[in-house]
Amino acid sequence: MFRRTAKEMRVVILAPVGRDAQLLAATLAAVKIESDTAANGELLLTKLGEGAGAAIIGEEALKVEYVTLLAEWLTSQPPWSDMPLVILTSSGRPTPQSQRRAHELQTLGNVTFIERPARPETVQTALLAALRARQRQYEMRSRQEELLRVNADLEEFAHSASHDLREPIRSISVYAEIIQKHYGNVLDHKGTEYLGFVRSAAARMETLLEDLLCYAQAAGIPDEFPEPIFAREALDAALENLAGSIQDCGANIEVGDMPHVRIRLAHLQQVFQNLIGNAIKYRNEAQPRVRVEARKEDSWWVFCIEDNGIGISKEYEETIFGIFKRLHTNQAYSGTGMGLAICKRVIERYRGRIWVESQPGHGSSFFFTLPS
Repeated sequence: MFRRTAKEMRVVILAPVGRDAQLLAATLAAVKIESDTAANGELLLTKLGEGAGAAIIGEEALKVEYVTLLAEWLTSQPPWSDMPLVILTSSGRPTPQSQRRAHELQTLGNVTFIERPARPETVQTALLAALRARQRQYEMRSRQEELLRVNADLEEFAHSASHDLREPIRSISVYAEIIQKHYGNVLDHKGTEYLGFVRSAAARMETLLEDLLCYAQAAGIPDEFPEPIFAREALDAALENLAGSIQDCGANIEVGDMPHVRIRLAHLQQVFQNLIGNAIKYRNEAQPRVRVEARKEDSWWVFCIEDNGIGISKEYEETIFGIFKRLHTNQAYSGTGMGLAICKRVIERYRGRIWVESQPGHGSSFFFTLPS
């Protein structure tokens, strides 16, 4: 349980009629709930802004202008915050006026109505429930803040690793080349083989560092919808980068009509390049065929990259999107196990999702969604 300060968990009372405020404070104190009293709507907002777990308000105190101010204040709160409000209403049979009033107050959001005269136990139960809900909100905020710190640490580590480790790895590669050039004629078969292992491991480590940096940078994508870009531009850039691989294996790339979507071009290019690159890499004996298309579903575009490659077992359809997750050895298929994890992180930063449908030996279809 995340510990909160007394101010963050207090109940602010706005009940200007008679001794209501004092009675409510005593009722809450009986179950060890701390409270503070506001004399009017402006002071209520001030105290809520200083920190509160909930508010209990007499309906008569909520004049139209106070309801408007309270609604504006609630709207200005961060996404994790949903302040619980308990409103004491008048007793009696419902009337058109009371129903309109109730609808007006319900627009405030997290509202609970208690009809007067209210039993003390009813008030206590309602406020205890409200504070439990508020506690969960604080916990969510703490977890979000911790996640932000972890992501920041990861990005900092990735940048550091990329710069600090890349130089010694390049030195290993360079000296391996020098040894091969100047002493290759005196190495026996095993020596040449071992030197090849060194060069291969250095190249793989450099690729891994680059992928790790890409993964960390994806966490820093702003949580917003940019202006639409033409998806075909990102696809063409990805295909240009993959031109060598496409030519080497004679892959046939089919492209359907591409839409405009809300994502930065470089990020969509990265997703296309990883998915199409995988479709070419994980091929079987048949000529590789890759189909890229998109369809509209409500306010989203669903992209599909379909191939005729080796396929994926259903039990691994979730696993493959994890960081460093690979289903094959590096000897069988080169790679770092980061490509799909990068795709997943990029797509989710744009509030989309990514998944795969596949059968071993019958190819795979990777889908992802993006806002239109």
